[in-house]
Amino acid sequence: MNFFLESVQLIMNLGGSVMLPIMITILGLIFGIKFFESLRNGLMIGIGFIGINTVVSLLVTSFAPVTEYYSKMSSGFTVIDVGWEGIAALTWSTSFALIIVPLGMLLNYLLVKIRFTKTLNVDIWNYYHPILTGTISYYLLKNLGVASMTASIVGVVVGVAFTVVACKSGDFFAKRWQDYYGLPGTTCTTLDQTLTFWPISFIVCKIIDLIPGLNKIQIDINWVSEKFGSLGEPSVLAFIVGLGLSILTKQDLGSALTMSVGLAAAVVLMPKMVSMLMEGLVPIANAARVSMQKRLGSEYEVYIGMDEALGLGDECGLAVALIMIPITIALGFIIPGVNFFPVAMLGALVYLGSAAAMYANGNIFKTLMGTIAIVAFMLVTKSYMADIATNLALQVGTLENTGQMITGSSLNEIQCVLLGVVGKFLGAF
Repeated sequence: MNFFLESVQLIMNLGGSVMLPIMITILGLIFGIKFFESLRNGLMIGIGFIGINTVVSLLVTSFAPVTEYYSKMSSGFTVIDVGWEGIAALTWSTSFALIIVPLGMLLNYLLVKIRFTKTLNVDIWNYYHPILTGTISYYLLKNLGVASMTASIVGVVVGVAFTVVACKSGDFFAKRWQDYYGLPGTTCTTLDQTLTFWPISFIVCKIIDLIPGLNKIQIDINWVSEKFGSLGEPSVLAFIVGLGLSILTKQDLGSALTMSVGLAAAVVLMPKMVSMLMEGLVPIANAARVSMQKRLGSEYEVYIGMDEALGLGDECGLAVALIMIPITIALGFIIPGVNFFPVAMLGALVYLGSAAAMYANGNIFKTLMGTIAIVAFMLVTKSYMADIATNLALQVGTLENTGQMITGSSLNEIQCVLLGVVGKFLGAF
C-alpha cells in the first residue's frame, strides 16, 4: 500500500503535463490502442497542456507592467492571495489526500461499469478539488473535538463522494460542453467549473434573457469581425486592449508595444494549443466509446472527463478575459469587505471568461456580465474564507505562524463556502 501511495505521490509531483500522458497511454492500452500510438496520443495531450500553460504564462508576463502598476495601490489589503497553486499544495499535504485518489479511481471505474455514470475521469490532477472538500470537512470536525481517526474517515468519505459528484456533474454538462466547445466524447470534471462558474453564468444569462432591451443584445466574435473587418479580428482586438491598458497604467511606448503584442500572441496561440491537445484526446475518446459499447451495450456512451483547460481556445472567452483585467482590479477596490488584492486572479481570467462563454453561447455581452458576476463572487467568498485558509495552512504545516493571513482560488467553490459557513457557525474556524 505504501509503495502504491508513494508511486501516486511521485506522479502527482511531476505535474499534469507529465501525469496526463502517462494516464492517457495506459488508458489507450486498456481500450485496445497499440502502444506507440497510445504513447503518441498521450504525448500530444501533454504537449498541448504545456502549450496552454505557456500561453497562460505569456498572458501573465505580458500584463506584468499593469499588475505592477496596480500593486502599488494595494497597501490597504491585509490578506495574500496564494492562488490555486497554494491551495492545491495545502490540499495534497493533508495526511489522507493520497488515499482518496486510488479509491476515487476504483469507484469511478465501478460506477461506469454499472452505468451509474458515463464519465471516466482521467483528470487525476484535479482530484485536489474533492480532496480539498474532504480536508475542510476533516479540520472542521477535528477543531470541534472529534477524534482524528473519525475525522479522517469522514474526510476520506467526503473526498471520495465528491469524486463521484465530479463525474455526475460531468454527465450533466457533457452535451453542452461538447456542442459549444466542439469536444466530442469528452466532458469537464473540474469542480470549480461545474459547481460554481457554470451555475453562476447560467443564472446571469437567464436574468439577462428576462430584461427587455438587454435580451436583444447579440454580439459575438463573428459579428465583430463582419462589422469591423480586420479591426475585429481577435489578434487586433487584443492588441488594442493592450494599448488601452497601457494608457490606463501610464506605460512607456516600449512596454506598451511589448504587452500588446504579447496579448495578441496569446489570443492566437491558445486555440492552436487546445487543438493540439484534442489531436491526442479524440482517438482515446473514440476508443473508449467503442470499448465500453462492446462491453456494456451498443447504446452505451462514455465521456472522458478532462480539465477545464480544454475550453480555453474559445475566442469569446479570451476577448472577455482581456477586458476583465481592469474591471477585476476595480471590483477589488469597490466591493465592500474584500481583504486581498486580486493580482493572482488576473491569470485565471482566461478560465473564467471561457467558463462564462458556454452558457452565453459566445455572446460577448452575456459573457462579460457572467464573468463579472463570477469575479465578484470569488472576491467575496475568497475574502470570507481567508481565516479558514490560514487555519488549514497552519495545521497542515504549509504556513508558519507569522500572523499573515492567506486565501486562494478553489476555496470559493460553493461546497467549500458552505462548509466554511457551517464551520464558522459551529465555532470550528
